[in-house]
Amino acid sequence: MTREEFLNQLPQMVEDYQPASDVLTRIGNVTLCMIVGPSGAGKSTLIEHSGFSFVPSDTSRYPRPGEQEGVDMYFRQDYDQVIADITAGRFVQIALFATGDMYATKGTSYPESGVAIMPVMADVIPVFRSLGFNKTITAFAAPPSYGEWMRRMTVNPLTDEQRTRRLAEARRSFEFAISDKDIHFVLNDDVEAAARQLKDLLEGKIDTAREEQANETTRTLLKAIS
Repeated sequence: MTREEFLNQLPQMVEDYQPASDVLTRIGNVTLCMIVGPSGAGKSTLIEHSGFSFVPSDTSRYPRPGEQEGVDMYFRQDYDQVIADITAGRFVQIALFATGDMYATKGTSYPESGVAIMPVMADVIPVFRSLGFNKTITAFAAPPSYGEWMRRMTVNPLTDEQRTRRLAEARRSFEFAISDKDIHFVLNDDVEAAARQLKDLLEGKIDTAREEQANETTRTLLKAIS
């Protein structure tokens, strides 16, 4: 199967997708911490410093410079096998990115119990919340300022199209975070401080001052790109 044929089949398969019962049973013992935020917010770095089990996604996109197979993601070009995995319900969920590429997580990528952490696009958070995890916690990683966010986002050169797409995704993330009553804001100004705030959050401790600062920063950033 060619990549084009695979991508053409995906939309209908995603729309009709249901995970298998054994996959749902497995995640019933897991507390899932979802990290949402724009490109350049430092989600991956924050996750690395969190100390919790990271859930790598399967994706049909090609790896970016520095990304490692099985560490950052599973980069799938075995399209026939991916179709078989979808048909068998082996994924917890499947989402399509703006490029048409698939992002999904297998049930076996989650720990058998305890806390799991992963970056999630804002569009699919309601899906994760409805899947039957033991508990879900959603944290928005807020960059400390517009200038620092732009610096992080453009560390690797972007085409005009890539920049436009990332800003559109960022706008959706910001709007979701501001409107969602169950989200927590983590200020990613310093990775150690942000990781500590995240760990406290998972223990039920809320840093009100940092959350309010991150919330205000998020609103400022949204105005800057609107």
